[in-house]
Amino acid sequence: MIVQRIQCYHYNEAFQIPFHSPQANRLRADSVIVRIDCGPDGCGWGESAPRPYVSGEDCASVAALIVDRFAPILFNAPIDSLAALQAVLEHLEAACKQTGLTAYNSALGAVDLALLDVLERSQRIAPRELFPITRREKLRVSLSVPFLPLDVIETYFPMFQAHVDIAVIKVLVSEDPEETYARVKLLRHLAHPDTELRLEFNGKTSLAQVRAHLEHLAPLDLSAVEQPLPSGRLDGLRQLREDYDLNLVADESLVTLEDAERLVQNGAYNIFNIKVSKCGGLLRARKIAKLAQRHGIKCQVGTHVGESQLLGIAGRRLARSLPNFDCYGGGSEVLFTRLLKLHQGLAGEAWPPAADRDILTHQNRQALLLKCRLLSDTDPTAPNDHQP
Repeated sequence: MIVQRIQCYHYNEAFQIPFHSPQANRLRADSVIVRIDCGPDGCGWGESAPRPYVSGEDCASVAALIVDRFAPILFNAPIDSLAALQAVLEHLEAACKQTGLTAYNSALGAVDLALLDVLERSQRIAPRELFPITRREKLRVSLSVPFLPLDVIETYFPMFQAHVDIAVIKVLVSEDPEETYARVKLLRHLAHPDTELRLEFNGKTSLAQVRAHLEHLAPLDLSAVEQPLPSGRLDGLRQLREDYDLNLVADESLVTLEDAERLVQNGAYNIFNIKVSKCGGLLRARKIAKLAQRHGIKCQVGTHVGESQLLGIAGRRLARSLPNFDCYGGGSEVLFTRLLKLHQGLAGEAWPPAADRDILTHQNRQALLLKCRLLSDTDPTAPNDHQP
């Protein structure tokens, strides 16, 4: 199987509902769809959802890296197995490190997904070779609640409860403790009593601020906090573990396998939030999950706000296979659009889809690409035909 052409497209479909967080106020999707043409073996599709505050990448840098640096290596690397794919991914990473480039993980993840897609669709590997056992049909779903007005939460939350079995609610923490308290209190009232409530700090707060929030919210029965401190604040994490009976979830501090190894050595976090895009694709995400399993750490499979069905399906494949699974942070493709259609009677199945129906069809691929703008192409003289 030889790579013949690589195209990168910008996907930026508008959200139905804005997502305002400590990182950004997002109104649209912002990801790179990667299409790799392997001639008679077909085309494979991948996606990168780069976030500068996580992996140091953006859509422009991902598209340039894939076409300018990755493509020459891929054109000369026959790939016919998972072992061959793993070898070429390591070659791509080594090429980045040799030139001092550290911001490449999300770009690498898109290549991982696209080449896995070709291998599976051309039947060079069996569909279950990557994940031999589908361990669960039903996923524990986590829903993130951004900085929304209380009346908007009251309007939309019942819709989600009607169509999704929400096991975990993650409330994004604002600078104002009273504002955060009001949202958490409302959600505690609206949600089922067994639903877990967690706080998501995004690594934007000091230890003193985290303590203030936790003391203020103590009556509302929180179960966990996600990325309470910036990466590297290991002493503060140990204090939080000692002083509060809460799970600690690593997100922004967990990008690479090396990050995971450091966090394991420190022992502060007992849940990892693995996102396929930030962690470099399915093969690398699986390695992180296996490391976590060996050390008794559970894995949440998260999503970046605004990623498309490509990354959504990849994440759910991973989530269904993990023995140390915590929850799946879904609902992001494209933010709440599918759920709104479902609620309005325009979609015919529950969310998340059943495992055997959780695929990107020929029609879905064409529709997705028609919403995109071409960013880069290794063969700019060829017609851009949007064939799947």
